Amino acid sequence: MKTLILLVFSLFFFTIPAFSQKEAAIWYFGNYAGLDFNSGSPVALTNGQLNTAEGCTTISDKNGTLLFYTDGSIVYDKSHQVMPNGYGLLGHNSSTQSAIIVPHPSNKNLYYIFTVDQPNPKNVDDNPLNNEDPPNNGLNYSLVDLRLNNGLGDISIKEKNIHLITYNPGDIEDVKFKCSEKITAVQHDDGISFWVVTHFKNTFYSFKISTSGVNKKPIQTTSSLNVPTGGYISNAIGYLKTSPNGKKIAMANSSLKATDELGPKNNVIRNTGNVWLFDFDASTGKVSNGFSVLNGVNPYGVEFSAKSKKLYITTNIFNNDDVSLGSLLIQFDLKSANIIGSKTTINSSTNVAGALQLALDEKIYRSGYPTGNDSSDKLSVINNPELDGSNCNYLQNEIDLGGKKAKLGLPPFITSLFLYAFSYEFNCLGDATHFYNNSLEKIDSVLWDFGDGFTSNAIDAYHTYAHTGDYKVTLIKTVNGEERDPLEKIITIYDVPKILSTPYKLIQCDTQDSVPTDGLAMFNLSLANEPISLGDEDFEVHYYHSIADAENDITNIQSIPVNYRSSIPDELIYAKVSQPNSSCYSVGTIILHANKNILLLPETFYGCDLGDGKASFDLEQKKDLIITELNLPSDIQLSFYLSEEEAFMGINELIDPFVSVSKTVFLKAENAEGCYGTGNFEIIVEPTPTINILENIILCEGLENPSILLNSGILSPDKTSDFTYLWSTGEKTPTISINKEGEYEVTVMNNSGCTAKRKCIVTMSYLPKINNIIVHDLEQTNHVIVDVNNPNDYRYLIHFQNGTETSFQSSTIFENLPGGFHELIAESIDGCGQTTKSFAILNAPKYFTPNSDTYNDYWNLKGINSNIYEKAIIYIFDRYGKLLKQLSPSGLGWDGTYTGKLMPTDDYWFTIKLDDGREAKGHFSLKR
Repeated sequence: MKTLILLVFSLFFFTIPAFSQKEAAIWYFGNYAGLDFNSGSPVALTNGQLNTAEGCTTISDKNGTLLFYTDGSIVYDKSHQVMPNGYGLLGHNSSTQSAIIVPHPSNKNLYYIFTVDQPNPKNVDDNPLNNEDPPNNGLNYSLVDLRLNNGLGDISIKEKNIHLITYNPGDIEDVKFKCSEKITAVQHDDGISFWVVTHFKNTFYSFKISTSGVNKKPIQTTSSLNVPTGGYISNAIGYLKTSPNGKKIAMANSSLKATDELGPKNNVIRNTGNVWLFDFDASTGKVSNGFSVLNGVNPYGVEFSAKSKKLYITTNIFNNDDVSLGSLLIQFDLKSANIIGSKTTINSSTNVAGALQLALDEKIYRSGYPTGNDSSDKLSVINNPELDGSNCNYLQNEIDLGGKKAKLGLPPFITSLFLYAFSYEFNCLGDATHFYNNSLEKIDSVLWDFGDGFTSNAIDAYHTYAHTGDYKVTLIKTVNGEERDPLEKIITIYDVPKILSTPYKLIQCDTQDSVPTDGLAMFNLSLANEPISLGDEDFEVHYYHSIADAENDITNIQSIPVNYRSSIPDELIYAKVSQPNSSCYSVGTIILHANKNILLLPETFYGCDLGDGKASFDLEQKKDLIITELNLPSDIQLSFYLSEEEAFMGINELIDPFVSVSKTVFLKAENAEGCYGTGNFEIIVEPTPTINILENIILCEGLENPSILLNSGILSPDKTSDFTYLWSTGEKTPTISINKEGEYEVTVMNNSGCTAKRKCIVTMSYLPKINNIIVHDLEQTNHVIVDVNNPNDYRYLIHFQNGTETSFQSSTIFENLPGGFHELIAESIDGCGQTTKSFAILNAPKYFTPNSDTYNDYWNLKGINSNIYEKAIIYIFDRYGKLLKQLSPSGLGWDGTYTGKLMPTDDYWFTIKLDDGREAKGHFSLKR
């Protein structure tokens, strides 16, 4: 349907991307092996380039034509050549599921490759010599754009190896490994988006891929199953699969060991692994209701049957000496009331376990090779996976690979996309929306419920909705007489985008060629997006030379480049305004008009250096200055850019705050008519005053008129006359005199108006105040302690009675002092003066020799000063306590006589009583 409204065309023939059944038609895996399922049966392909032990993935278009494939590290295009940027993806060919491909939900040219690395313990141990392809990279994704490389596709430079966090970044052990080797994908319940699911330790991580791209914040589900990192690498091995109906997840854990230590026979410890089955909610990404279906085994591959009724598992068998005995293929009935009890061994063979993969023909294929070998030229197949037990018709080594070799891995796919879904197209109001089945199966009958009260039995159904909105559409298929489970999908019916009903004139200045009046210019077409879409930013806008071009370009990949140079004056082009995820669009008209340019050259704009050669420029202030300076009309809107091209295109406009070095800035002036003029101006970074911004200054106590001169901190070679000053005191001179402690600031300004601030912190330094000198004398070791206010502000020295002195020290304790009358000097560390105080250390001689030789003839205490201890009394006793002499410390002392008689050589005792109340006792010897 086509409606003409003035020059606006509303059309809705565009088809949203639809995914059919053949995206999984081509497989590449192993040693150059491949299979083609387009005919309905697998046909060997021998042109593949993969050489991988395990991980691999392939994608085709909806018609089964190969697009590209990868082992998680190297990406090959459909011509089997490595994509130009297809090297260095962060998967690993020995990771169980190194990669899986997910299509972009709304752009058939875009695909995401999700990769998981091999989490190798050797890369995180303490021995760097045994590293194997470090580091462990965890989960990442890269974007493939099929429009690149001449339509062969390439990895986007901007979206390559984008890391996704599936661990606790704050846990050192988590960071070492980051992720397991498991990854799967399933269609979202909305029928458009997808979930990519992986697991690490005890947590599932579900990442949503919508029309907006990859949501890097996953939905996390913690389960009771915990896979310890101590047993990596073997703990990480094993497949993770979602069921085709999107309701179940199965996970094989090859082992569940706490460490990688070997057994007593130097053998690998086996039979510790398990397989768990979970419910999955495709609307929320949550995993729930997990339980173990198999324990104490060595599982590898898991897969669901096409109808999600059966679960198949491969598990390796080893004897007690760690010798491989082959493997088992096991079936579980998911419809049974006792799923665990439904366990059935389908096959026991000498092949290793290998992967299991559901194909388009609804058969399950198995890789693996005989023990003792490392590959096989055949695959095995389960022909009827829905049937019980041996009726599933498992055939060992049945599918020939044309001489190429399978190893362990097979390429995973989104099985819910091609086996358990339906698609639709034309979802614009007024369209006959087309509904169709996705699978290859032969359908007996269908029942469509369109969610608005209408139904249909047509296999290819068309339905026209009366109103816009969301509708829950249900499909029930009957296949071979069996009614399948209902398939449900929420679809949205949109209205035609409302756009500008008259032509929109996009105006540019004619400045980019040698003929400034030819009416031709380069246009940034995206500047017309908002006005033509009436401000609705949800719409997508593409531009074309004709309405026919717009209609015929279904995927909008043949549109005019956004940066477009007009070919004729006032050229008409057409804007196709589309509603995303729908077939709705409208077409409007754009007139490309180039005005004669007015050259605008405003004055230089100065900014002050922030200290790194850059300045912060107030662009809004500059706009006002330019309008005034150039006398521009009041309706002019100015914008600034870093290059002339950006100014022409109106892209990357500079905004405040703008911090930059000196450079040229380009401007564009616009009014209601569009571009008015262009030009440029210089921005210059002016130096700020070079000053000492902080100084601590001491003001000394005790001066008669304490004051100090504060300066503005100007550094050479600048002169004080080059600046103006403003102190926090209000003074405007280069220096000021102050007499109080405190903080003083001065703002220094140069001729360019650039300022710098200096702070002077003035602190009063007080003279030492000695409260007391605590004397400990008449002891084995004499010492004193100085009691002073703020002791850390001073240093200390003792001048002894004999004229010697100590060196200055910061400690207030002096030890091993001689007896005598001494002087303490306390000095400010700021150099602001000293305080002195005298004190005495009493010292009793140990002996004396009264033999009249004038040397040591008298015994008396040392350190006694008549002025300090004028009332002190000394008493001398013999060994029996008889008082022999009472002395004044100011006298000569005792001469060793009693009542005129010489006392014999012996020990004598003394007691001294001082004026300050102290009393001391001791003894000494008299020697003759």
